[in-house]
Amino acid sequence: MSSLFERIKSAIPKDGLQIASYKVIRQIQDYEERIYPPQIWVRTQMKSTSREDCTYPMFWKLFNYISGQNERQEKIPMTAPVSVLIEPDDPSEVADHPQSTFTMAFYIPAPFDEDPPQPVDPSVSIEHRPEIRVLVRTYGGFSNDRIDQEERCHLLASLTAEDKEMVQDQLNQPGGGVYYCAGYDPPLKLFFRRNEIWLPIQGQCDSSDGSTLSPLN
Repeated sequence: MSSLFERIKSAIPKDGLQIASYKVIRQIQDYEERIYPPQIWVRTQMKSTSREDCTYPMFWKLFNYISGQNERQEKIPMTAPVSVLIEPDDPSEVADHPQSTFTMAFYIPAPFDEDPPQPVDPSVSIEHRPEIRVLVRTYGGFSNDRIDQEERCHLLASLTAEDKEMVQDQLNQPGGGVYYCAGYDPPLKLFFRRNEIWLPIQGQCDSSDGSTLSPLN
């Protein structure tokens, strides 16, 4: 385990993790509205009943990519956050144990975003993420499936009537709608951790090829 932590530590720049840029549009008491500009990410995807169960394999697929397992054998610095898009199954189409599709992504910083190396793992792909607007709740500690749901519920309960209208299309989707979890800290950081729940506004999760929430190929 210590060797794994050392690998992660070696990928973190000495001046700290570069964070994917965004602009805060509004600050409300318990949440804020942000706009993320178009950005390049690298992503992978799994289907499971639990984010915890697929976090480890997805993380290492992406970590191996930035560590040089790509077509140019190029190393890319670790960045933040690690985002996970969660798309629940339609409960009416699943008899037992409904699953979700989890798409984990690492932000690719400049100058690598101008021409990112292509993955060699077929389950990893480059994501051209369009501009998105999200409502964001920030919280600390280590997160898990239960905490994800609790914090998402806290965010929903704190929304103004106007903001609930802005995310209503997402909430009306089968399974309760899509959302993002975002984590900013490596596993070896024990205190003052930063986690977030993002609620996309009005169909803001369209994929780069023009289709809505399409699975990876």
